[in-house]
Amino acid sequence: MISNIKKEVERRGITRLCHFTPSRNLVHIMTGERGILATKNLKEDERSVFTPTDIHRFDRHECHICCSIEYPNAWYFDKAKSRDDLFKDWVVIFINPKYLWFPGTRFSAINAASNHAMIVEGEQGFFNMFVSSTTKATRSLTHLDCCPTDNQAEVLISNDIGLSDILAIVVPTETQAKKEAARLDILGIPHSKYKFVIISEIFDKYKLKKLISSGKRPKETLWTPCN
Repeated sequence: MISNIKKEVERRGITRLCHFTPSRNLVHIMTGERGILATKNLKEDERSVFTPTDIHRFDRHECHICCSIEYPNAWYFDKAKSRDDLFKDWVVIFINPKYLWFPGTRFSAINAASNHAMIVEGEQGFFNMFVSSTTKATRSLTHLDCCPTDNQAEVLISNDIGLSDILAIVVPTETQAKKEAARLDILGIPHSKYKFVIISEIFDKYKLKKLISSGKRPKETLWTPCN
């Protein structure tokens, strides 16, 4: 079962998972030793600095971390950002796709918080994400192979994601990249521990949906802090 998921990941050209979070959470993720944690695994002092979007899980899977395949769930991303009036800067974290075939990983072909969502573990759950149509979306002939049919499909990863499995930090502009790098630099985190990628389109749900449906990838620009 696991090998079938891995083979399909490779066949479709899936290169990563995505997890979005307010940039203020990034500091705690990068300076900690445990990486990204499920809501239930956060200590009380950690809960106090994480936003309500992270704490109040509407999918009722508090032992899992909400992610998506290749690109973020831009619709829920937009909704989460609109709830936070104080902190406007957000980032998307690219994660090693190996968690797709890990035991305990769960899949939802639509938004996991939806009343109609079926959250399924294993091969069936994974393949359901790429069917020709769901209750909310239809796959176009040009749809990117690496992307689920529904732009809001989600992957729920059990417990934690290790720091070593963070592939990149994604921001919409060079200005924000500089800002995030400065924060990490102040905390003494060496540049070798992270890399930034600028992708403006994944922060715009309409642009991202159009690109995925037409079989095109958003432009990705690697950004490196000046020494």
